Amino acid sequence: MLSMGLPPYHVFTFEEMEDATNNFDPSNLAGERSQGQLYRGRLKDNSICLVKCSKLKQKHSQQSLQQHMEVISKLRHRHLVSVLGHCIVTYQNHHPNTASTVFIVLEHVANGSLRDHLIGKINSTLHRMRIVVGIARGIQFLHSGITPGMYGNDLKIENILLDKTLTAKISSYNISLPSKVGSESPLNAQDNPNRLSSSVCICSTESAEKNDIYQVGVILLEVISGKPITSETQFVELKLQLERGLAESPLRLREATNPSIHGIFAHESLKTVVEITMKCLGKDSISHPIIEDVLWHMQYSIQVQEG
Repeated sequence: MLSMGLPPYHVFTFEEMEDATNNFDPSNLAGERSQGQLYRGRLKDNSICLVKCSKLKQKHSQQSLQQHMEVISKLRHRHLVSVLGHCIVTYQNHHPNTASTVFIVLEHVANGSLRDHLIGKINSTLHRMRIVVGIARGIQFLHSGITPGMYGNDLKIENILLDKTLTAKISSYNISLPSKVGSESPLNAQDNPNRLSSSVCICSTESAEKNDIYQVGVILLEVISGKPITSETQFVELKLQLERGLAESPLRLREATNPSIHGIFAHESLKTVVEITMKCLGKDSISHPIIEDVLWHMQYSIQVQEG
């Protein structure tokens, strides 16, 4: 089972949320966005967690929110920062079917991000490729493993966390609550603070899916080069180096890769990874591969490397 190792999903009480966060002590505040706060917490079994507190701006029936929670409760996968449970707090002295705050409890992953490990810490080519395979499997689950699928995720290298075994976990996927009563999608993302900041307009499921694939390409580019991308100019230069390497020679291609893995990457394996990276980053989004194609190429690269 893909959620193996996680405790059973739990519907928490508000008192349990208070206990976990020490009454939402400011010292436990891990982050703050437009929809609410993120707190570090400790559950009754002494495990560390994160508590995402979202204050709803509009009125919602309990039935509507419970439908959303039913979908969110399925977000449990080896390659996601999984949801452990939730708590819904209703207004006092108001309409009984109006919810005010939703708390989503997430597992805590304490070994830093893929960006933190990018240079020097993971020198094994196979381990790097397996991490990317894990990312692809997490995205595959988000796209097709739940209904409705979740697209338009904030897929950045700093949002890919690694656990103690260096297993990749996507931390920034598109959890959201209804933006208004009667929203068609149980995961309507209009007001989601985790939405990708991009000039690309996500106006349909298809374009959101393609945008996720593009972001996977950016992560692959960073993993191959060993350089976190901080500007558009740097992105263009790194992409051009790999394109030239593919067109010119194995030596030129190797020169464009992460220096910490020089001499370890089999050319055919590297070539396979670079080719799928370039397809993900293509200017024409129609030609972008689906996540299953990315996963197939990464697995094939691993097979070649192992051989």
